[in-house]
Amino acid sequence: MTHSYPTLPPSTLPPSSLPPSTAHANVPPPNMPPPGGAHPSTPEPSNPAPLTRPFVPSSSSLPPWPAVPGPPRQPAVPGPPRQPADGLARPPADRAPRPPGDGPRHLRQPQRGPSGPGDARLRRGVTEILAMVADRLPDGATEEEALPLIGEAVRAWAERQVRAGAPVLSPADRDVLAQAVYDQRYGLGPLAGYLRDPQVENVDLNGFDDVWVTYATGERVIGPPVAASDDELIAMIRNWAARGGQTARDFSAASPLVSVALTGGARLTATMSVTPRPCVSLRRHGQLDVTLERLIRLGTVDATLASFLAAAVRCRCNIVVTGGVNAGKTTLLRGLAAEIPPGERVATLESEYELFLHGTPQHPDVIAFEAREPNSEGAGGISLHDLIAHALRHNPNRILVGEVRRSEIMPMLEAMNSGQEGSMCTLHANSPGEVFDRILILGLRGGLSLAERAIHVLVGMAIDLVVHVRKRHDGRRTVRYVSEVLEVMPPGDTERPSVNRLFLPEGPDGRAIPAHTPSPRLLARLSAAGFDPGLLDAHRAMAQGGGWR
Repeated sequence: MTHSYPTLPPSTLPPSSLPPSTAHANVPPPNMPPPGGAHPSTPEPSNPAPLTRPFVPSSSSLPPWPAVPGPPRQPAVPGPPRQPADGLARPPADRAPRPPGDGPRHLRQPQRGPSGPGDARLRRGVTEILAMVADRLPDGATEEEALPLIGEAVRAWAERQVRAGAPVLSPADRDVLAQAVYDQRYGLGPLAGYLRDPQVENVDLNGFDDVWVTYATGERVIGPPVAASDDELIAMIRNWAARGGQTARDFSAASPLVSVALTGGARLTATMSVTPRPCVSLRRHGQLDVTLERLIRLGTVDATLASFLAAAVRCRCNIVVTGGVNAGKTTLLRGLAAEIPPGERVATLESEYELFLHGTPQHPDVIAFEAREPNSEGAGGISLHDLIAHALRHNPNRILVGEVRRSEIMPMLEAMNSGQEGSMCTLHANSPGEVFDRILILGLRGGLSLAERAIHVLVGMAIDLVVHVRKRHDGRRTVRYVSEVLEVMPPGDTERPSVNRLFLPEGPDGRAIPAHTPSPRLLARLSAAGFDPGLLDAHRAMAQGGGWR
């Protein structure tokens, strides 16, 4: 069966903001109708995601604009591959269908900001205007600071164009042009519009023209091309990698893997050379200032579980948050961190910044560490394993590791067990019971020379709680929720850590409800932190009596 996927109509395309190169500036897209002017503008939130290092492009250093969008593309019919009339590669029309229950793939008409300049003259104007105003734009400027200066340059450029015989620009065209200049100077160019859409969760590129946009509803939509070729996409990624993150990162055949944290709560991961085409994944974190109260409204936890977890943080339990990819582990960790008293000193350690606790009023004393990849010669790398040992010398009260992937699990456990109580981390696991095997594998892979029982003893002594999160699609949106909570204790009759299953997935849709009473030691700690044990009994009785229905 041939599966065809819809494409976004031109009126819903995201803002584009990459200017053309000199070689492409005057070449109209083949077999495309002439542009019909700027698309209608809609108000957009003033929360762009500027990069930390501005970049002033020249016509020789930036990729050309993507082709002006024309009518919706028709998927290829079954049979031998055909060359499209416009010469651009197209995604295959015979993709395998998605598994059931993974969300619909039908076309969605999202609310978007204004489209990028569709006229070739306006696209050329981005480079010219940016050159006019580059020396007046401060580094790291916000839209409020930069757009007035850019707007003046846009008006001057437009007046010069009119004197040369060009049509008069409408106010909408000027606004689109100014935003495109700002996105090119400080943002992600053609991808910047996605970061301004609060409904966008992920953007995946399998080459310059195979763009997939995932929304909070679970829908996936085919987006327009973001460049004119794969080579131009690679050039764009290099610019983003050099400007984003804590330090500049190389992206080349020698260093084909790169991940960059972008200011504003997004993470960009890119790959080349080891994949048939350059690939980009842009992940947007929409809940940066989340609290447990906010997670109650989102349906991630209920009031009883939120009260339990808040008390666990206050009484300095060591917590590991587990779950699958994109299940909401980092968001839950942010919610738990919101319960840390503001007077405590917190150290966060991440491969790329995703927690973003530093610089917030809620956490005034945070030291944020970010690992660094080695350069193309293999020098200069700083791992999370190195950072944990170093962070302990900065006198933190707690350590938070965004995600444990490698051998850093062992110094993390040692820190939990030697004075940094109340530390937390996330770990990929399909079920909470797998966490012990995952820790064992990570420790052995990292060269840990300890017997399995010794590792299990360390785990049982260091970890107090395992909180597992899941995600599913309810027909309207993607929902993420806590399904289980385990109390972890040192090994007893077996070599593995003992487990008390406090919350089990027996609520609606597999949500966590109280199942067993915490151990006397844990219950005393929770009670001292203000938790009412009677909530567990009342919640359990309501579930058993059909109160959920």
